[in-house]
Amino acid sequence: MDWFQRAGFGLVAAACLAAAAPFETSASTVYRDTKYKFSLYRFDKWEQVPVEVDEEYTVAKFYEPGSKGDTFRPSMEVLRINKKGEEPETPATTGPEPGGDKPKPPKHPRMRREEPKSVYEAATQGLIGFDPKKWPEDKNWKPVVSKDKVPGKYWVIEIPFSNGRPNPDETLLVLLAAFEKDGVEYGIRVSSSARRRDTYEPLTKGIAKSFLFFDEKAKEAASLSVLDGINLPPERRKQIESGLIKGWDVIVSPKKNYVVVYNTKNDTNKELAKTLAERIEKIREQVYEKQFPPAKAVDSVSVMRVCGDAVEYHAYGGPGGSAGYWNSHSEELVFYDASRSRKVDDNTLAVLYHEAFHQYIYYSVGSVAPQSWFNEGHGDYYAGARYGGSRFTIEPFRWRVPVLKTALNQGPRSCKVTKDAEGKETKVWGNTGYTPLKDLVEFSQGEYYSYPSVSYAQGWSLIYFLREEVPKKKEWNAKWGKILSTYFDTLKRLAANDKRHRGFEPPKPPPAPPTDPPGKTDPAPNPPPADPSTPPAPDGPKDPAGPTKPGDPTKPGDPPKPGEPTKPDEPVDPGFQPMQEYADSSPDALHEALKEAFRGIDFAELEAAWLETMKHVN
Repeated sequence: MDWFQRAGFGLVAAACLAAAAPFETSASTVYRDTKYKFSLYRFDKWEQVPVEVDEEYTVAKFYEPGSKGDTFRPSMEVLRINKKGEEPETPATTGPEPGGDKPKPPKHPRMRREEPKSVYEAATQGLIGFDPKKWPEDKNWKPVVSKDKVPGKYWVIEIPFSNGRPNPDETLLVLLAAFEKDGVEYGIRVSSSARRRDTYEPLTKGIAKSFLFFDEKAKEAASLSVLDGINLPPERRKQIESGLIKGWDVIVSPKKNYVVVYNTKNDTNKELAKTLAERIEKIREQVYEKQFPPAKAVDSVSVMRVCGDAVEYHAYGGPGGSAGYWNSHSEELVFYDASRSRKVDDNTLAVLYHEAFHQYIYYSVGSVAPQSWFNEGHGDYYAGARYGGSRFTIEPFRWRVPVLKTALNQGPRSCKVTKDAEGKETKVWGNTGYTPLKDLVEFSQGEYYSYPSVSYAQGWSLIYFLREEVPKKKEWNAKWGKILSTYFDTLKRLAANDKRHRGFEPPKPPPAPPTDPPGKTDPAPNPPPADPSTPPAPDGPKDPAGPTKPGDPTKPGDPPKPGEPTKPDEPVDPGFQPMQEYADSSPDALHEALKEAFRGIDFAELEAAWLETMKHVN
């Protein structure tokens, strides 16, 4: 996934290509924005999806819920750019820090790109295959006039994704209208397969002509009394209230540590939302806080957003192949309802426990994330939590067990050391087997995610071994029983004195590792590109937001296509939202914590015990 698409420039992710009955397309429903007070027509039977808090330019999103076999799911976005010289709004997600207000977080170097000077740039700069030389902003446009008589421009752009003869099914159609008034520019972008141009082009022109910069009928967002007395900064509360679209509601967890924003699914999801709100408080109180006492009292209130299904989750911003993520910038935990009934199931709870740990450890350490083996390993360890009666027990996380056993049976990965012209050494790893533990714990985030399926399984197994198996043997406990507590305590202490990580805004991660249904063995890994910050190059027709052409088989080991539906009994892998890159996240503190945790440890002995034990875990 192109990170700039995720940041608000991209299409709503194509998803859920299951057959659905086609329906008539029309655009006569008025949408009035409660925040900016503009209005326009929208497609009548399309779904609106909330806009992520940290999206800078997209202010409204809609998508066609059904599917007609399109390569590109039809979508519509409204973009807004203030050209008056003011900075884009930055979410105020926490209160003032001691000594002054919290500074605005700078963008990560990888996220830096010139700020768009127009909605045309904002609407096109994240599109895979878009050539600005072929489609210059100052050409190929036609005049259009808004309802309040503001002159604008209208473009029709087609981007072919087929390598041979142009195919309308494999050509992306982008229809874009732009209007500027008093230093504020709005854009309306509609996208679909080119074969539907005859349907959407006249309708989009009608939508453009219906646009009003200010609609006096647009009301203020309603104040939510349920948020009274909650420790939310005024701006954050306003964001929640203004971002609450039709069909969504808000509840607060019992101890008021979490605000749950959820799709009610026609009022059938209230009990599910209540269960999730209660369960996240319980696992925090009974498990996270006891095993990871925070550096200081955690008083930040976090938002937990529960999308109605996978389609909506990916349309909102969920990374392809994932089922949840934690966004540390907006302090929002996002996932979707994976339950097959109104009753919450273990798959939904596994994702909740995994992501809730990332959220909690971020605050517990001191606004910094541990290394991947510790962070992702614990996320999966808690994904195996089961609540019965009044307490939690931890079971082996069944999504990881078959993957791990296959890798262990294959033996250690091959490793070749190469040197560049300057003598710098690089390890080149094989694509089968497991990673030796000494290398696994030293992996950077990029190295860990370059071999995701097995790395996740190994991270889970190492944490499970240290927490569940080591305490059972006195001699093991004496040698390895304090590895995890030493790592956490050292990192927490050093991170408190290292402020370099503060204000870091991470990009969204690449797809999480794939997983087969329980009971199946995992095939030989087929890892994605080594650098998770670089999206894979297009290979055949793809939605710019990630999916491949409908009908293309997914190779064994490949992550599922973004938003692709799974069988009812097939779990979707928990996603991940790393709060910091290894190289940027207090590297001295991370290095020192690792050194202290494994000081004097014989890795060969540790690995031998881990290997023998985990081969028999079911």
